[in-house]
Amino acid sequence: MRNLILAAAVALGTATAAQAAIPLYPTPGVVNASDYAFTAAADGDIVAYFAGHSAGYTNWLRLEVNGVDTGLEGLNNQTSALGQSFNFGPVSAGDALVFKIRVVNTGDNFYSQRSQNADGITHVFSANYGGGDWGIPAGVYVGFEDLYGGGDLDYDDLRFVFTNVGGGEVGGIPEPATWAMLITGFGLVGFAARRRKARVTA
Repeated sequence: MRNLILAAAVALGTATAAQAAIPLYPTPGVVNASDYAFTAAADGDIVAYFAGHSAGYTNWLRLEVNGVDTGLEGLNNQTSALGQSFNFGPVSAGDALVFKIRVVNTGDNFYSQRSQNADGITHVFSANYGGGDWGIPAGVYVGFEDLYGGGDLDYDDLRFVFTNVGGGEVGGIPEPATWAMLITGFGLVGFAARRRKARVTA
């Protein structure tokens, strides 16, 4: 009977993990070309939820509001439980928010806004999150890279969900390969149009 209960618990745990809705970065190994600008969605608290990590380093989560660090930090990735929350306190609707990790091992800080990162690259991937995993409510998901230069660029070294957050992706600069595909595509379209025009004339 005990083995049956244990097997059921393992199966339930596996099913829950398989149903996880945490967004994944779609192109691991490639620098995220997007940049992000987050704002407070309404008057109220900004609450962060820990959604896991793959980092070996120890990191703390911090928040800047309108360019000023709140001085609060929480959700240490080595000690926080999945679904654990941290309240960064009240903000006003429209306040500019920048999420930040402090890497204890290296002394680096990495930000959700690309222009603030010393290496000049995006250190986060963000997407809307529908809620449900480990009791985390719906909100905005932000996954971090905690190494200078981005490391493995899968954007899941640290994973958080934030409530009362709006904004998000504000665009990005296409990678060189993307530019090459665009130019080739335009060239092929122009070539096809020219051939078609020549046929019609003939």
